[in-house]
Amino acid sequence: MAVALPSRAIVARDTFELQMKRRRWLAGFALVMTIEQALVAYDFLQIGASATAEPQGDIWRQVTFLAICGILLLAPANARPPMRIPVSVVVLLGYCLVTVLWAIDPVIALRRLAFASMVIWILVRSIGDLGAVRTLNLIRATLLALLVLNYIFVLFTPYGVHTATLDEGESVIGDWRGIMQNKNLAGSGCALTVLLFSFDRDRLPTWLCGGVVAAALFFLAMAQSKTSIGVLAIAAAAGAIMRLYNPRHRSLVLPVALIALVGVLQLIEMYSGVIANMIDDPTALTGRGAIWPLLLDYASDHLWTGAGYGSFWQIGDASPIWTLTSGWVASVAAHGHNGYLDLLVTIGLPGLVLAIAVLFVWPALRLLYSTNISRARRALLTSLMVFAAGHNLTESTLLAGVSPSYVFLMIAIILIHRLSNQSMGAHQMLRSRMMKIASGVQLTRLRRRLIGVDAARIRLARRRLMRENGAPTDGSAA
Repeated sequence: MAVALPSRAIVARDTFELQMKRRRWLAGFALVMTIEQALVAYDFLQIGASATAEPQGDIWRQVTFLAICGILLLAPANARPPMRIPVSVVVLLGYCLVTVLWAIDPVIALRRLAFASMVIWILVRSIGDLGAVRTLNLIRATLLALLVLNYIFVLFTPYGVHTATLDEGESVIGDWRGIMQNKNLAGSGCALTVLLFSFDRDRLPTWLCGGVVAAALFFLAMAQSKTSIGVLAIAAAAGAIMRLYNPRHRSLVLPVALIALVGVLQLIEMYSGVIANMIDDPTALTGRGAIWPLLLDYASDHLWTGAGYGSFWQIGDASPIWTLTSGWVASVAAHGHNGYLDLLVTIGLPGLVLAIAVLFVWPALRLLYSTNISRARRALLTSLMVFAAGHNLTESTLLAGVSPSYVFLMIAIILIHRLSNQSMGAHQMLRSRMMKIASGVQLTRLRRRLIGVDAARIRLARRRLMRENGAPTDGSAA
């Protein structure tokens, strides 16, 4: 009896599915490890570090991410081409690389930029292999596991609650942190958990999502992370509003944005005195009032260049902060507690504008103009972006390598690029125009049009001259 052998098409299909299954397993492992490093292993307050600290970096974290990169590189790549880093992000990283040329310590700057780029590549490769649905489900499972571990550490270990130590002030005694290194990390993790289980829940049971959100909110309240509490409310409101948005009404986006901008500017003008007093008060905003004026003074003298990527804080005695002050800010603070000001003093005003455009403006436009992205997913991605934007008003995480709000911001950006590339919308036309302008196609076409206009004028003048002389104008013999 003859045995039927599988056809080449079936063998190729089975091989493709097997290779993609392996890639998804490795991508899932890489994504979980990245989230774990951001929430558990990353010291958000840089406790024990300062501007005077020697720039040794976290060797264990660097080795971990190098191992993750190695694992992803070992994955079979012939089944399907891996997702590429978005062009806009590459342009931003390229500009940061340019600023290394005038950095105070180029070696440190280059090492930090390489680490930040490595984290972005890991996220792009992982999300590209997993897809949007698997990525979000895996993130939810990871956050839920971390939330359970947080409660276990609070209930059964002394580590789960802040105590009086040499590194912690009296204001944090009794605040919950769980398995995280401090309450701010715990607050970020809980806030992100609330957003992930509030929007785009797919087919998750309502009772499960409600229970997780309630548990995360209670832990967030016990952690007393004021920044995460305040920004979570704004991000949740933004997500709820975006839930009602319809891409067919995208023509109203610009007028509404302008009205909102005018409103924000009016609020700033109304409370300008209060804001000025807070900035001038060194004790305001948990000491941030003593840091921000120094950053603004440095930016006024180095507005266009900055100190170079990663070259303002924690590069030893060469840190520019020592030229501004010799107080506790120079000896204790490890960053400016404002992501936008830190970008301003490192990569200058052009870099800050480019970073805001790449990390917030362009993803928001793609999200608003895409017609095939569901409302629930659009609301979730919007809330994650708003959370990161607001969080960086009092903390520094933008382009900082690995930190909770920045890692989830990059996850949102990558998902937006992936989903919008597969969706119809006005963003495709905008993207095509920008690519053409960048490649010089538009300039070439304009030059050809001008040449064509000149040629037509010459032909018309020649015909008029021949008509005046009585010569035929159609090229035939008289």
